[in-house]
Amino acid sequence: MSDSSRAINMVIAALGGEGGGVLTNWLIAVADQEGWLCQTTSLAGVAQRTGATIYYLEFIPRPEDGSQPVLSLFPSQGDIDIAVASEIAEAGRMLSRGFVSPEQTTLIASTHRVYGITEKSATGDGTIDPAMLSEMCARYARRFIQFDMLELVGRHNTVVSAALFGAIAGSEVLPFARETFERIIGEGRGADANRAAFNEAWDRAQSGGVGLFDPNDKGDSSGFVLPDAHTAQGRVLIERMRALPVMCHEVVYRGASRLIDYQDLAYAEDYLFLVEKLATALDSAGSVALTEAARYLALWMAFEDIPRVAQLKVRPDRQQAIRDEVRAEPEQPIRVTEFFHPRVEEIAAMLPKRFGERLLASETARSGLGRLLGPRKLRTDRLSVYLIMRVLARLRRFRRGTLGYAEERGMIDRWFGAVLWASARDPELALELAECGRMVKGYGATRARTTSRLMRILDTVDREAEVSPARIRQLREAAMEGEDSAPFEGALNQALA
Repeated sequence: MSDSSRAINMVIAALGGEGGGVLTNWLIAVADQEGWLCQTTSLAGVAQRTGATIYYLEFIPRPEDGSQPVLSLFPSQGDIDIAVASEIAEAGRMLSRGFVSPEQTTLIASTHRVYGITEKSATGDGTIDPAMLSEMCARYARRFIQFDMLELVGRHNTVVSAALFGAIAGSEVLPFARETFERIIGEGRGADANRAAFNEAWDRAQSGGVGLFDPNDKGDSSGFVLPDAHTAQGRVLIERMRALPVMCHEVVYRGASRLIDYQDLAYAEDYLFLVEKLATALDSAGSVALTEAARYLALWMAFEDIPRVAQLKVRPDRQQAIRDEVRAEPEQPIRVTEFFHPRVEEIAAMLPKRFGERLLASETARSGLGRLLGPRKLRTDRLSVYLIMRVLARLRRFRRGTLGYAEERGMIDRWFGAVLWASARDPELALELAECGRMVKGYGATRARTTSRLMRILDTVDREAEVSPARIRQLREAAMEGEDSAPFEGALNQALA
């Protein structure tokens, strides 16, 4: 830097559990050993609801006369030398806040995604385009260093902060020796893993953030291939899948596997029967419609009810995933608190159809049961709660006789029947109706809203003598705009006009 007395300003955005505080402490220690002062301020976010925790650091050479310089507590727009984001969407937030300038800022970001609440809760596809974010970052930063740090640290069994530390050092914006960085990260617990991640991140930053070419990695050029079965029943299913168009093999295989886990083999055979029926009705021009219908059919048939939620909560791979995420030692006990909020409708859905209908029809029963229900925090690491979850999960064997299954299956059959009807007339119309399957998502009020809107679209199909693919696309897009019903009602009225 031309002016050695000028402070170097850094902003770091890190999500919870990614070691943002540890990274800050490492940088403070490096500055101290290099004879610099470092002042830090942090502003906590609420995970992805309001963004990551923001750490602001100012570095300045320690005055020879022993005086204490006055440094800023908050970052200033357009005056940031290094902006660091532990996830690419946070880099986009850096841009929107004005922390990144093309004249001054080196932007360092991991390209992996951690989806935000607004992305997950959107009725349609609410995800941010990472390619667009990367393009914007490259355009508005003086220098942009990006690579998948989550993948990197996963191979070294450490956390993102170690890779961020290496990328910061490798960018060489801070005038500190590499040996100092290595000495600091080589101390404490997990030093070997941290050092390995640091070294690889340093190399990536030195090369501008590009990936490293591995001549032995041939990639996946062959595409998906149906696996060999190990049982007689499995061989029958696989052979039925082989008879379907190659384009849909992976979707159908994943869908059938999900449904076997969700219910049983017969349920997966039921799914395959419906897919085969649609494949017979469609010619080669309808492969896309077949694939999309198979995708959303499998997802809808695996609708989440109380037995399914209980099954997912206590499965062994989930318990191990939690231990891996919090990096618990094999002998270290952990406490797992689950949040439940069952509604009367969900209790009725798991009852036999006749009893469930009676429960919902009785205001007295609904009111009394409603007072007993409500938000619950349950410790699934406790034996009593775990056993209750196991019992609830086993109730899935009775699922086909429940009210919830009857209601969901009725809507599934109506939607898939419309796709079959359209397949005999226009593959494009069949595709648009198949795409309506992605409207079904969420739970509670969201689930009721999305399925009711889909049923109203199907009402339009039943009512109109001629319905075009463009009309279905218009209704679907309006239905997926969110909770506000005005766009959808307007599109319906236009359809009726």
